[in-house]
Amino acid sequence: MRKKSERSGAFEQVYEIVTRIPRGRVLTYGAISDRMNKRLSAAAVGWAMNALGNKRDGKYNSENVPWHRVINSKGMLSTSEETGMIGKNGRPLKLQQLLLEQEGIEFCDNENIDLERYLWIE
Repeated sequence: MRKKSERSGAFEQVYEIVTRIPRGRVLTYGAISDRMNKRLSAAAVGWAMNALGNKRDGKYNSENVPWHRVINSKGMLSTSEETGMIGKNGRPLKLQQLLLEQEGIEFCDNENIDLERYLWIE
């Protein structure tokens, strides 16, 4: 098992990558893992993102890391937090979807996005 300091250093690397994702673009957990030369697995990248929680303090937090730009490999949302609003499809609107739509990302009828169009390629 990795030491806490090694783990937190890897998490910081995840956050640094995520903070560079431009508006209107996304990365998947696996793509972040690839950019880290697989230092963390895609699942561990998810743990790093989850560790942000709703924190608003510290160097990396949910206010300064654009967590909503990280989605799963199928182009689908990775969180289920709702906004309290109803979407075009008559279902509750998810916060992550709302934030991505505000950046110009369009969702397909099946509630996923076109990764060929929106995946960030450096």
